[in-house]
Amino acid sequence: MSEWLEERRRVLLTAQQLLEKRLTVGSSGNVSQRVGAELLAITPNRRYTEDLTPADIVIATFEGDVVDGDGIPSSELMLHVGVYQARPEVQAVIHAHPRYVSAVAMTGRPIPPILEDQMIYLGGQIEVAAHAMSGSDELAAAAVLALGERNACLLANHGALAVGRDLRAALYACEYLEKLCLAFLWASLLGDPDVLPPEVVETEQAFFRMMQRTESELVGARIRR
Repeated sequence: MSEWLEERRRVLLTAQQLLEKRLTVGSSGNVSQRVGAELLAITPNRRYTEDLTPADIVIATFEGDVVDGDGIPSSELMLHVGVYQARPEVQAVIHAHPRYVSAVAMTGRPIPPILEDQMIYLGGQIEVAAHAMSGSDELAAAAVLALGERNACLLANHGALAVGRDLRAALYACEYLEKLCLAFLWASLLGDPDVLPPEVVETEQAFFRMMQRTESELVGARIRR
């Protein structure tokens, strides 16, 4: 366990913060961090977060084999793996069930570019992944498609998927998504929210992509060292 103790501690802390920030409930939701090239540290399946210790965080391969830990990896393991395989720059993945995200996810409606921080930190219009059974390869494929190059997406009738260069960035992406969904719901009560002008969308998406490339290069440099 000592070999991956720091990674396990970070994953557990993030899972605890999800609970504290009311972004998930009970044993729902899951958190992972990439460990090296083809391993990840991930929360165990159906365990109450407040009962977990670092030793309960599972180290698994991208094929789903447990390398270290006595628990069973989250049932959404392949959702996390799918993101890591499609997005090499991503170092952390969070799947949660925030209340306002869940409400918008039930509508099946994407969230158009309506807020500045949505564009800068999440990357643009928030898409909705087609519904599929939890833990299935179909859900993983649909989520990766909806996520694209952005840092968050909705899972239809399910919840949120957020990613980042580290666990803190992924957690903030989850919070930004919840804030956005709340704003979208309230604005929709007054009519259709105004969409940002096309030239603003284009500029801010270019800025987001530039920042993503910079972060990807920094991650690559750390891995090579």
